[in-house]
Amino acid sequence: MKHIIITVLAVFFSAAAIAGACELQFYLIDPAGIQRPVSAGTGSSGGPIRLELGGEYTLKMTYREDHRNCTVPPGDTLLFLDGSRWRVARETQPLVLAAPVAWTQPQARTHEAEVHFTAAAAGSWTLEIIRECSRGGYRGELLFEVTA
Repeated sequence: MKHIIITVLAVFFSAAAIAGACELQFYLIDPAGIQRPVSAGTGSSGGPIRLELGGEYTLKMTYREDHRNCTVPPGDTLLFLDGSRWRVARETQPLVLAAPVAWTQPQARTHEAEVHFTAAAAGSWTLEIIRECSRGGYRGELLFEVTA
């Protein structure tokens, strides 16, 4: 009986920890205006997200609170490009951010941001997205490959 109670409690707390984590969805809008979903870790086709050198893109992020009373505002979401904070108009970064990330709230507990950037250097680049929270938060990576 004791083992059953321990197992039930372990399952309950595991499910609660998973339910508390943030949920983010990503969409890439290419220079032609075509929007496609991309997922953390890989592009939608299973490999890196392919970009053309010099192309202007928009990364749309949708963040849904999976719990009530989230204490971490969307603006505290951290974006790191190859380990460095992604900064506006920093020409030394391979993906040049055009404007600060501004979040909107189209629905209760749903937040959106459109991140406009230019693929300025050929190569493979990692964008890390982090939301730090005691309820699980979020940590994911988008892998970009820029070709000429």
